[in-house]
Parts: sequence; structure tokens; C-alpha cells
Amino acid sequence: MLRKESFAPGEYYHIFNRGVDKRIIFKSANDYHRFMMLLYVANSSEPIKLDNLINVLHKNYQDIFSCKRAEQLVSIGAWCLMPNHFHILIKEEVEGGITKFMKKLGTAYSMYFNIKYQRTGSLFGGLFKSKNVSEDRYLKHLFGYISLNALELKFPKWENFIDKQNPKMWQEFLKKYSYSSFLDYAGVEREEGNILNKGAFPKYFLSRYDFEDFIRSYLSFDPETS
Repeated sequence: MLRKESFAPGEYYHIFNRGVDKRIIFKSANDYHRFMMLLYVANSSEPIKLDNLINVLHKNYQDIFSCKRAEQLVSIGAWCLMPNHFHILIKEEVEGGITKFMKKLGTAYSMYFNIKYQRTGSLFGGLFKSKNVSEDRYLKHLFGYISLNALELKFPKWENFIDKQNPKMWQEFLKKYSYSSFLDYAGVEREEGNILNKGAFPKYFLSRYDFEDFIRSYLSFDPETS
């Protein structure tokens, strides 16, 4: 199957995909960690074999995010992993970078998952989906949307209650959810922060955000009416 979308260096994109038939693609903490490590090591113009780093060079989970890479194919501005899907806000850095990065990421994780759970066939529901982000307001919206996406796990339709509930409990939930880049913008220092290249995005990506900033970013643009 050929993809209809084309990508261009310097452009921003919202990348997302889910498990085939909406199946769970992250069953354990180790599964989430595997994908997060791949977000880092797959972003290199030269191949890096994660299993070699772990089994031959004896790198632990934290070490992986400081391993030397070749030229980065893309820059990642935000990401979130959910039980049956993922979101990545991405900028293409070299010609064909997104396609190469996503192929490496998807293939490596699918092989890991199928071997671990003794299954065969496609893990993801077809080719990854993408949307070009041409407006800064839309970029801000996606920054907030992806950063807050995990709220759906415990607070479905939370955005309908912004003016009716104290969002403090939402913030506390996200502070404990380590499978997204929310913590990397909320002032938490961690090795997984190296997945991001904040400098490749507008200046507000470099700021330390408080929770209200994330909500304002989310509400900054309505794709359905613009």
C-alpha cells in the first residue's frame, strides 16, 4: 500500500496510529518502555540495534537515552503513548526522514511485540496517519492535545468539564503518567527528555509549562471550525 501524503523537510506533522482492530499495543510497562527507547534510537540516519545495546553492551533503560546517534531524521516536539494508540508531533529534518523513522519505529516494535506475545501479522491498523501542521495556532493546539491526551484514560471527555471541576486532580494524574512528554515540559528532569528536540520548534516549546498553559494551548484552535 502506497501512502498518499508527502512530507517536506522543515514542515511539522501530527503522526498517529493505533493497533489493528483497535487492539491493545502496550500491555505492560516494559512495552511502553520499549517503544520509548525506540523513539530515541530509531531517530538516526545510521541503524542502531536496540537489542545489541541491551544484551551485548549491557546498557540499561536509562543509558539508552544518552547513546550516541548519527544525524537525526526528525525532531520530536511532543508524544503520548496510550494503550491502543500513539501520537507524535514531529518535524522532518532530512528528505524522507519521517518515512524512514516511522518504518524503523513500527517494524522494530511490531517484531518485539509479536515475538514477546507469540503472535503473527500486523500489529498496527495500516500505515501510520499524518496531518500537516501549517498554522501556529494549530501547532499550539496539538501541543496541548498530545500533552493532555492521557487524561482520557481516567477522565473521559474531561474537556467538557473545564469550567465545572477543579483540574488539580487532572494535573496530579498526568504527573504520575510517565508515558508521554508532559513531564518533560512540566519541569521534571529525566533521561526520556532526550527524545525531544525542543529547539526545532517555536519558542513556547522551550518554556516550562504549568498545567493552565497546557489547557490554553489545547483550547487555542478548533480544527473543526477553522
